[in-house]
Amino acid sequence: MTTYSITPHLYPSAAELELPGSKSEVNRLLVLAALSGREVTVEGVSASDDVRYMVSGIAALGYLAQLDAEGRTIRVGPRQPDAPTSGEMFCGNAGTAVRFLVSLAAITPGNWTVTGDERMQTRPMQPLIDAWRQLGVVVTRDGKDLRVVGARPAGGKVLIDGSVSSQFVSSLLLIGAALPSGVDVELVGPVASRGFLEWTIKVIQRFGVGATLRGRRAFVEGGYGDVPASVRASADWSAMGVWTCLNHLTGGRVRGRNLKRRSGQPDEWLDEALRRMQTPASRTIDVSLIPDQFLNLACLAAMLDGTTRLIGAANVRVKECDRVAVVTRELRKCGADVTEHEDGLTVRGGAPLHGVTVDPEGDHRVAMAFALLGARVPDIDISEPDCVNKSYPGFWRDLEKVRELHLPVALVGMRGAGKSTLGRALAAHLGADFVDSDEEFAAQHGPISPFVAARGWPAFREKEAQVIKEELLPGRVLALGGGALETAAVRERLRQRAIVIYLEAAAALLRERIDGSDRPTVTGAPIVAEVDDLVSRRAPLFQAAADRTIDASLQLQDQVTAAAAALSLEHRS
Repeated sequence: MTTYSITPHLYPSAAELELPGSKSEVNRLLVLAALSGREVTVEGVSASDDVRYMVSGIAALGYLAQLDAEGRTIRVGPRQPDAPTSGEMFCGNAGTAVRFLVSLAAITPGNWTVTGDERMQTRPMQPLIDAWRQLGVVVTRDGKDLRVVGARPAGGKVLIDGSVSSQFVSSLLLIGAALPSGVDVELVGPVASRGFLEWTIKVIQRFGVGATLRGRRAFVEGGYGDVPASVRASADWSAMGVWTCLNHLTGGRVRGRNLKRRSGQPDEWLDEALRRMQTPASRTIDVSLIPDQFLNLACLAAMLDGTTRLIGAANVRVKECDRVAVVTRELRKCGADVTEHEDGLTVRGGAPLHGVTVDPEGDHRVAMAFALLGARVPDIDISEPDCVNKSYPGFWRDLEKVRELHLPVALVGMRGAGKSTLGRALAAHLGADFVDSDEEFAAQHGPISPFVAARGWPAFREKEAQVIKEELLPGRVLALGGGALETAAVRERLRQRAIVIYLEAAAALLRERIDGSDRPTVTGAPIVAEVDDLVSRRAPLFQAAADRTIDASLQLQDQVTAAAAALSLEHRS
């Protein structure tokens, strides 16, 4: 059995990731493009398993559907002249692909079979079957396969139960514009994941189609409007969920460089749930609007103090696996105190956790959620690691990147405190790059003393701030000049982007170390005589910025040990 062993993260991370395109959005765009009457290029694609199944299924129905060699774009268009009138579409465990392809097959004349793997064959489909029967299309479940006799229905009013999955409703809405009368959907019972329906409506509107969702009614007009020649899928906020939870847990700054705010994706609102996680003692989180984050929140709760109750998760029992049961079982194996409920679970945090081999039952989101746990708990192994290919093929690569790129470390303090000496030793200890801002300034602009003599301290501070902005990068240790924090922009950049260590030295030690130095005077007084004045004005700036203060009189190895401890997640948590 193949397993992936997770190496715990020792330090808070700062990384920018290129996240995969949202498979949910791509699959919606593919249906709309196929039925639009013209060729459309779908960009921003990540060639996840789910997307590949969708492309294959659309092509099997006779529509143009071609994924480029790099897996970045898909050409989609009308049915081809030699289109078949029968065929089978295998979708693995891709629930979205199965549900969307059933509706696409329903309006494509022919005899079609939609099927999947063993788990997929047991997942709910009856509400969608019933809806198509109301519209006059024959859809049956023959054993474990879905049989569809495609026709040309007029459309019109249909009632559907959306309590199990909003995908049933989205499936109908996406083909509405291809029907002469459109579709007028009345939602029966509570609607699971309503945010996804709202998102579906927004995606449909991108094709010039009239679409609305009000209360318990959703309507899509027949006919396409101004169809774009190309559409771009947004980066996946569901994929960002692991990193958002890791940031919350560790104080890291992992970001998706290609994410867009106000994307319409429900998972963009994970931050709201995480704010609730900050409530001391106990908190209740309703995950009904962000069901794909249920597993991440459960694993996060196991690592936090206090009791977390997650509710609104009944429908995640019918995903790639019974996610409530599986996460309960696997967290208990790790030592967590978990109680399972019909619509979620309760996690009493604070129990000592230990490593295990996690069985995700082929579910990509289980594997990624326990990778979050493994970032903090040693000896977590994930079996079937390739299951992440369903939505995030590069996940394990990104996990290693995030682990290696710790937040930049900024060493501040007076000239003579020993920042450069500590910086080089600390960088060697961390396996990081080291940069001295004064040395980098000299490399770009020449020696500091002549520069200051010719152009003055304000010009130096301006150039110094630019050097720090350029060099303060993840995975790096940066020693700053003694007066760098006198610049407000530098203080703000350090606050936002770095772990700051103040190397504090007594004035007498500073005078001893800088006596005879050729560094330029700041106040006009002799360099040794101005120390007390500079310490009195700069020390408050250092203290305000510092995450940790270290005594400059310590032996170098003791300084390195103290600095590494200050950076570690054990200290910071």
